[in-house]
Amino acid sequence: MGTRGKLFDTSELKPVVKGRFVEVALPTPVDRVFDYLVPEPLKDRAQVGHRVTVPFGKRSLQGFVVATKDESTLMRHQIKEVLEAPDDEPLVGTGMLRLTEWMAEYYACSWGEALQAVLPAVVRTGRKRRMLTVVRLAKSPDETLARAAELEEKARASKGSGERNLNYARVLRAMGTFIEDVFTPSNLAEKLGVSESPIRTLVKQGWLRFEKIEPEHAPGGGMLGAPDFVPETLTFDQQKALEAVAHALDRDEFKTFLLFGVTGSGKTEVYIRAIQRAVEHGKSAIVLVPEISLTPQTVRRFASRFDDVSVLHSSMTDAERRDAWRDISSGKSRVVIGPRSALFAPVKDLGLVVVDEEHEGTYKQDNTPRYHARDTAIMRARLEGASVLLGSATPSLESWHNAQAGKYTLLELRSRVRRPEAGGGSSHEPAPLSGSAAGLAQVEIIDMAQECREQHKMTFFSRRLRGACAAALERDEQVIIFLNRRGYHTLLSCANCGQAMMCPQCDIPMSFHRGLKKMACHYCLETADIPRQCPYCMGGPVKLMGMGTERLEEELKVIFAGRSIARMDSDVMKSREDYEVTLDAFRAGETQILVGTQMIAKGLDFPNVTVVGVVSADVGMGLADFRSYERCFQLLTQVAGRAGRGSKEGHVIVQTFQPDHVSIVTGARQDYRAFVEYELHHREESNYPPFSRMVLVTVEGKDANKTDDEAGKIAATANDFAQRFKGTIYAVAGPFEAPISKLRGRHRKQVMIKAKGFREVRGVVNAIKPLVKVQEKLRTGIDVDPVNML
Repeated sequence: MGTRGKLFDTSELKPVVKGRFVEVALPTPVDRVFDYLVPEPLKDRAQVGHRVTVPFGKRSLQGFVVATKDESTLMRHQIKEVLEAPDDEPLVGTGMLRLTEWMAEYYACSWGEALQAVLPAVVRTGRKRRMLTVVRLAKSPDETLARAAELEEKARASKGSGERNLNYARVLRAMGTFIEDVFTPSNLAEKLGVSESPIRTLVKQGWLRFEKIEPEHAPGGGMLGAPDFVPETLTFDQQKALEAVAHALDRDEFKTFLLFGVTGSGKTEVYIRAIQRAVEHGKSAIVLVPEISLTPQTVRRFASRFDDVSVLHSSMTDAERRDAWRDISSGKSRVVIGPRSALFAPVKDLGLVVVDEEHEGTYKQDNTPRYHARDTAIMRARLEGASVLLGSATPSLESWHNAQAGKYTLLELRSRVRRPEAGGGSSHEPAPLSGSAAGLAQVEIIDMAQECREQHKMTFFSRRLRGACAAALERDEQVIIFLNRRGYHTLLSCANCGQAMMCPQCDIPMSFHRGLKKMACHYCLETADIPRQCPYCMGGPVKLMGMGTERLEEELKVIFAGRSIARMDSDVMKSREDYEVTLDAFRAGETQILVGTQMIAKGLDFPNVTVVGVVSADVGMGLADFRSYERCFQLLTQVAGRAGRGSKEGHVIVQTFQPDHVSIVTGARQDYRAFVEYELHHREESNYPPFSRMVLVTVEGKDANKTDDEAGKIAATANDFAQRFKGTIYAVAGPFEAPISKLRGRHRKQVMIKAKGFREVRGVVNAIKPLVKVQEKLRTGIDVDPVNML
């Protein structure tokens, strides 16, 4: 390893030392590999792809051998030896090494960080069993909250130890308030924006305790069984799409397909039959889904059609993950299903990668390495000579643009596949379409401004939505009500000055949770009592405003008294079992109304749902994100697609204060082409993706001035690069305050760069990398092809 400076001139010395050396990629932010000497006893076990333990500074780190060589340019006194090589066989194959090398280069991380991301900890470390350390209360919630109040009072009165006491108080208040949540020390610290030190001190003081628990089990036998519907024949569009994919599979050809089909058009059946074709050729397949816990039906359908399906998911126990990894790497499992991390499964002879709902933002990793699973899947397929099948009713504009440009092959499913209701007959033939040409649900857009005027009050339920729900329930049909805001009231506002009550740690309004009887921040867990007067103007009165899913559920229970109602949002869905119990009850008809956030908008296929109500379609459109209109359209289209998937007509009621907005109008009628035509025109005018590649650099720091200075240096470097390569860098914007300008007590500044293509992105990222800091008080993150601009 090199030293920081040169103590003497080495230009006249021999630059090469002979020996048996390996280049090791380590999981550190340092963007380089390191040379180590291999001692004679380890020469057969320290090969490319093997794990090795090596000295690094004052500590030992585990990394992976990425190359071997017979000489090194290190000086003899700098050479250190490999300490351990524990495995008989390499854990990482040549293909995965090439993929992670690309990930490191493109997504601005080190090769070691990329390798660490693609291998589960149980495989990477070889540990026998993992127990999860969680934080628990050691005393009652009342005692804990009282102690938090004492510490807050001490913090206000103290000068030297104020911040320390405040951190203790914040930890205790969060633990005493969110008593049903399960936090690991690192997760709790990250949420609160503190280090783990105050948590450990509070454990020593007896206020908290650590507890070892086994992680939640992954989907298992409960996912198996007969699928809801197995068609004997395909529609014309399905058959045409399958033939195109099969042709590429038969020729072992790398090709990317975009399967664009309206909701309920049978995309999953095309996936299954394409995978069957790959397996017949002795190939393996990987199926990526946005969130495994939200798509149990998808897992059930695949597991019922293929033998030895493996599911990979972060909530699996170590034993389950190790068993699945062994089955996959040995070739026993030919089909792997899971969220984005399943992309790195060690399958034998990869033939096909399916990316379901390819537009979903959950495919983008939000920490290092910030890879996009869809794009990384395409690169893996390219490197291994496999095909990729991207599927969506609302493709991302990037994928659509690539299909129009000929980079992807566009396949279309233009109409829904109607199927008989469960128990309604034995025929598996697609039922005839009714309603619109595509068999989609009928849609009504309700102008809520007009509705409020006619009802002479502010209301969240239109008369038309109430009537449609009541009629469906009378017919023993089911209803889904969608609102993409959790909590009870969404904000507390002053009637005098209009200021909303903001989180003191984050630059966002706090929401009222009736169960907690407090205002709460969904980002940092900060809680606060409702003030008697406005803390900004000292006037009042203050008013609770807006509706979240907690209040929505309560009002529905009043409106439809006696009906069974269930809620799905992150406040009540604490585990995978919560999802399954709730959805199984809805599938069985035990629940008549399902209310929830975006988690109910995807992956749900219930033939008896005939009415879908969208309470506030405007949510999210005002965000400072160029993709906000696209997300609104996608979400609205997806949730509207939950209605009328069986033999009965579906009805969708969309409530909005912007009834003429293009995202609302096109989303409600699921008119993708009309939305794309409008949105692409505006993206091209402003050089936004897909007409450019973007890099978003975010600097976070506790000191506002230092944060500003660091962001300024990055902007200056990017501007200098843009001047030297005019025409390839379209714009450098910033530094400017992030849309969420303060998060968990850290000030946030951003620099946004629009570049022509991959080569230009790589150039500007390499110019910025030397400025990146990963420190407690100042952090810099580079996000290539960002999905979340906040």
